[in-house]
Amino acid sequence: MTTNKIELFLVDRDPIFRLGLSVALKAFPDLVIISQEDTAMATLGQLAQGIIPDILVIEMDSVEFKNKNFNGQEFCKILREAYPKLPVFLLASSLNYQELNILRNLGVRGYISKGSSIETIVYALRQVAKGEYYWLIDDNFSDDSGWVKNTISHIIQSGKQQIDLDITKITNQLKNNNLSLINKILLSGKKRELNVARWLVNQIAQDQNTLISNQEPATPRLPNNNQNKSYFPDKLMLAVVDNGRIAAKVFNQVIAKISLGIVNKTDFFLEIDILQPAKKQELLYLILDGLGKIVESISIETEINSDYYLQELWQQCTFDFFFNNAPQKIFIDERKFRVLLEQEIDNIQKTILSQIYLVEDVVNYLGKEKPMYIDNVLYRNESPEAINRAIILVENILINLANGVMQVILNNFADWETFKYHLYDSSYRSTREIARFRNELSWRYRQDIYWEHPRNIFESRYRFFILRDGTIETLYLYAPRTEELYQLQGLPWFTTIMLEVRDAIAPRLTSVFGLVGSGFVFVLTQVIGKGLGLIARGILQGVGSTLQDVRKSKREK
Repeated sequence: MTTNKIELFLVDRDPIFRLGLSVALKAFPDLVIISQEDTAMATLGQLAQGIIPDILVIEMDSVEFKNKNFNGQEFCKILREAYPKLPVFLLASSLNYQELNILRNLGVRGYISKGSSIETIVYALRQVAKGEYYWLIDDNFSDDSGWVKNTISHIIQSGKQQIDLDITKITNQLKNNNLSLINKILLSGKKRELNVARWLVNQIAQDQNTLISNQEPATPRLPNNNQNKSYFPDKLMLAVVDNGRIAAKVFNQVIAKISLGIVNKTDFFLEIDILQPAKKQELLYLILDGLGKIVESISIETEINSDYYLQELWQQCTFDFFFNNAPQKIFIDERKFRVLLEQEIDNIQKTILSQIYLVEDVVNYLGKEKPMYIDNVLYRNESPEAINRAIILVENILINLANGVMQVILNNFADWETFKYHLYDSSYRSTREIARFRNELSWRYRQDIYWEHPRNIFESRYRFFILRDGTIETLYLYAPRTEELYQLQGLPWFTTIMLEVRDAIAPRLTSVFGLVGSGFVFVLTQVIGKGLGLIARGILQGVGSTLQDVRKSKREK
């Protein structure tokens, strides 16, 4: 196996799916498709010619052999006999318990549903490449003869997921360069203990002979009624790539950044901080999917209304995210929830949507492929500068809209036990911690209104939330905001006056204090210091004379 790349051989009759998977995998540099075939016969021919991948990925529902449907189990048996060391990974719509047992006994290393998200597929392939087994079983999978095994499997899977979440959290903390040596040692020790615990759980899983998935924490597990729904925008990516549009490059890079993690490293509290890591990613993928649909619907003649697009996208994503994660039996139906969103929209517009900048620019760029203005310079749409600016704008839209979605949930359904367990991070399950978190958010928005927002206007800049190396960071970009400055009133206006007064007085006060300080030092050292030095010298001379007189008197005696 190669050290840096995982080479894949994809077998699937569906060219659209092969294309979609190939495009999606481009966001993950360590995974490379070296060959593709649509039949079992052609696959065996390629293998016979020496094209041996690190993993053979087979779509079980479409395997053909010698012009007739060929049993996938027989194909796997042939592969095991001819290439016993070749890892085989299966994609399928559904397989029952007996079929899974047979395939596992035939040496197949992994199985996953074809409708799974790209992140789940990538993680599974990486685990198989490491020599591990990966068997992802849906929650609605049933086995009358082995329900005890399935129950134990889900319990073990839940424990492993929590351990992996803790390991991911500690790994992100260790990336902080400002961490003290003692904290680094303590965190490293905790990480080693968690790794040992995960190994023990794996041993228990093997002893129980359970089909258990080594679930990645960043992969969302959805409720039963939406289990087969993927929040990775596969259809969007296919449509963008097929049309050859520049939006494909932007969305691919944004998707890759989301997959690295979403840890808040800004100086601001964000609503999405309360979410589990997997749910953060799920929400951002959902919003990105909605943004992609907007981009697809735009034509050259379309008139861009940024407020309308943002409000529609926020409402739809809030609706989808709520009902995808809410229990099946809830006291609020879809019609009442729509009414609730209408009641919340004014507050969301004021606190969040109005702070999302340059929406019209990025929608025109992605939808109409117009050039991008950056610092009053026009850049062609395929230039690196334009693509990087579009990525920044898209990430800012996703993060702010995600905060808007969570603001509705926190304002109206914060204490739902279902959300505490399935949405919130484990540190925010108590009522006190949730109340404290909401108070911090309230204080942050007051600070934004009366300090941060007028300061940004006065300093002619926009604030953006961006994704960088698995974290959320703050980026400030220059923007002319003179008209907004003249419209400020009340306390926000007074903030700009305070800043201007500080700018006017601070240098002078610094000079005055510097002069006074220098004078004070001069008086202490040159006047008082020398005076004290003369006094000390006189004392020493007097003591010396006294000692000499004493010695002389002793000699005379």
